[in-house]
Amino acid sequence: MARQLRREEYTVGWVCALPVELAAAKAMLDRKHDNVSCDVSDNDENVYCMGSVAGHNVVIVCLPAGQIGNNPAAAVAQQMRAAFKGIRFGLMVGIGGGVPSAEADIRLGDVVVSQPQQRFGGVVQYDFGKTTPSGFKRTGSLNSPPQILLSAISTVRANEILGESMLSNHMSTLERIPAFQRSRTGPDVLFNADYNHEGGPTFHQHGADRQQARLERESKGEVVVHYGTIASGNLVMKDAAERDRVSAELDGVLCFEMEAAGLMNSFPCLVIRGICDYADSHKNKQWQTYAAGTAAAYAKELLSVIPAAEMMKTRRAEEAINGVSSQCSSCVATMDTFRLMFEQFDARQMTIKTAHAKTCRWLLKNAQYLDWLDVDKLGEHHGFLWIKGKAGAGKSTLMKFAMINACKRMKDRVTLSFFFNARGEDIEKSTIGTYRSLLLQLLERLPALQSVFNSLNLSTSSFGTDHRWNIELLKTLLEQAIQGLGESSVVCFIDALDECEEEQVRDMIQFFERLGDLAITNRICFQVCFSSRHYPHITIRNGLELVLEGQEGHTQDITNYVETELKIEKNRTAQQIRAELQEKASGIFMWVVLVVGILNKESDRGQAHALRRKLQEIPGDLHELFRDLLTRDLHNKGGLVLCIQWVLFATQPLSPEQLYHAMLSGIDPDVVSEWDSEEITEDVIKRFILDASKGLTEVTVSKKPSVQFIHESVRDFLLKENGLSKIWPEFGSNFEGQSHEKLKQCCLNYISVDMVTLLGIPDSLPKVSLPEAARMREKAAQKFPFLEYAIQNMLYHADMSEGGGISQAQFLDSVPSPRWITLNNLFEKYDVRRHTKHVSCLYVLAELNMANLIRVLRFSWRSGRTQVPAQAGSAHCKS
Repeated sequence: MARQLRREEYTVGWVCALPVELAAAKAMLDRKHDNVSCDVSDNDENVYCMGSVAGHNVVIVCLPAGQIGNNPAAAVAQQMRAAFKGIRFGLMVGIGGGVPSAEADIRLGDVVVSQPQQRFGGVVQYDFGKTTPSGFKRTGSLNSPPQILLSAISTVRANEILGESMLSNHMSTLERIPAFQRSRTGPDVLFNADYNHEGGPTFHQHGADRQQARLERESKGEVVVHYGTIASGNLVMKDAAERDRVSAELDGVLCFEMEAAGLMNSFPCLVIRGICDYADSHKNKQWQTYAAGTAAAYAKELLSVIPAAEMMKTRRAEEAINGVSSQCSSCVATMDTFRLMFEQFDARQMTIKTAHAKTCRWLLKNAQYLDWLDVDKLGEHHGFLWIKGKAGAGKSTLMKFAMINACKRMKDRVTLSFFFNARGEDIEKSTIGTYRSLLLQLLERLPALQSVFNSLNLSTSSFGTDHRWNIELLKTLLEQAIQGLGESSVVCFIDALDECEEEQVRDMIQFFERLGDLAITNRICFQVCFSSRHYPHITIRNGLELVLEGQEGHTQDITNYVETELKIEKNRTAQQIRAELQEKASGIFMWVVLVVGILNKESDRGQAHALRRKLQEIPGDLHELFRDLLTRDLHNKGGLVLCIQWVLFATQPLSPEQLYHAMLSGIDPDVVSEWDSEEITEDVIKRFILDASKGLTEVTVSKKPSVQFIHESVRDFLLKENGLSKIWPEFGSNFEGQSHEKLKQCCLNYISVDMVTLLGIPDSLPKVSLPEAARMREKAAQKFPFLEYAIQNMLYHADMSEGGGISQAQFLDSVPSPRWITLNNLFEKYDVRRHTKHVSCLYVLAELNMANLIRVLRFSWRSGRTQVPAQAGSAHCKS
């Protein structure tokens, strides 16, 4: 029997604009309630639907039929707020038009959630402003979502990383209703922005040659959630060129819709949109029902992570709206926390494979680990545990296991983590990255600590800029945050200290010792678990130490892994092979994983009788195993060397697509052409790279996947242990110089294809900020993934090659070529830095600070080989 509650008991207001959105919302109710009668004096014309979702009492309202836009939405929300005074916040849930871009791979059925980013608080009204002599000027600003919803977003995203998201379960509920089934949607087609709708229900068949090629997602039907700015206006957006122009002006929006701007300043709320079209002339209603369902499913997922107790602590919507000044100050603090974020803050953690099902659990019963967690023993160890082990022993996997376990089991503590990544961007292997990440996690999980920003007096005018954090400022903020913990407890996992510069780590350990002393003095529960190799040796005054080698549980982990993963018989010989493998491993888990793969391959080839001999031939040392893998056969040696050279010496980690085309341009430059993503799929590229690298590289799991070595010990072997000269002595002592020469040649080969013609680049490029320029760059990146890197880094590799003793004099005779100038201008971020077609080689080299190549030019002038360019340093850039 349905329940009837008092109006004051409803805490969530759910607003829809269309009947299909209302249907999706009602389908998400766990329980329906009887309607509450409203007094005539209320003058409330809304029709409500009540129920509960994840333990929260929810009231749903839909805009009147035929009324859409910001003003009707504002009126409906205002009446709801007045009728249900217990509402804490609202959710605007429905459909929207997506804005696909190089930065956001938005597909039909995906979900977009309003989150503060750069200049905006999550929603921007793009059509509100004034006309001036210089054009339309946007005015006004909209509030950010309330803190409880931003914190809930963080929890939802964390659950997704941990594989604990229930979004697919909520979608399954909708799939039982025929109208919401994915099979009824039709194809997901994205057309080029310059192609307009030609009419007819099967238009996607007529414009096949104008469709944008996109990689298939690994999981068909996968719903991806995107977070950022939503553009709201009073007109339907159905023009791709206008869509891209407005998006570029607003720093990149994720979708367009028509109601949110009417709510943000009169109703503390979050906007959730399911993508039903691409806001272009090809708009149709095929995806509306399914997209309304994905948005509603996300709304339920969001509500499910908000504890009822936290909801009751949150101010009522009426109080929040009346306290405008405090709302503004909260917005400032929220924007400050987003300035702490950086794109790769959890990239390494996501790449580390989750522990094998039967491994790592011994840690939870380990004496040192239990002593570390025992708050009664904080005075003895000051909250510090340091896990140490050899390279490849499995420390990072163990740390990820411990961190995930803490998140699941220690609900009374806030769990923080940072995983250093020597193979990533600079910030991933620095203590500045550590402090930013930890502070961001703290402020997201404990919003009350945002008061630590009050002492900064950061100007709100700098929102949207790349704030340069000072390490001492970050340490001060973190210290203040720890002092402000009060009754809250924090447990922190920091992995791979050896992948950060030693002096930075020593400074960080001293700082954490100070935090530990501070926590003990103030009776604060603050615990930190570090992990690293045995070297460099850094002493910590207080703390426990856990050494992996010799741990019975670690040895048993290897036994369990071998028993499960080595696919051989159970006879006596097989058991002897397992025992010998474990003994030979010496506790190095990575060695075990690689060797099990080798033996399984031999077994699959029908060579089971030779497995024992094969095992005896495999070196027992990890570095020697790397050497063996790299020299075992000469098949595709050129591809192997080139793959290693790119991963070692590229200026930045390459995406799988970039590395694939970079290698093709070095191995077989004649086949370099436009990328056909249907023929050369993501899976084909991954298999190509895996084969070329003999399994020693991997593709990272992140928003922007890149190729890296499977472990930092591979790079150590190649560079620090002189492995390169051992495996390829023919390169002599100048492997790096010769590598840069090869990489330069790859870049040169790639751009030797007439891409200017293939891409249809005009003689006069549009201004950098215009949508046409953005579309050209996006088209170039899609058709030629390696092009931007080749253009921007060819001269760097030439400069490094010259520094390594390989002459670049002949190469410089053709620099800069007209094609290079055109393509470099295409990717240039500022109009003022674009070159004229007559720019001199000297000017280009000086601008890029290519000291070695400049010396070559000077020598050529002195020897009379080339002429000194007249007015070399002037009038070579466009103004």
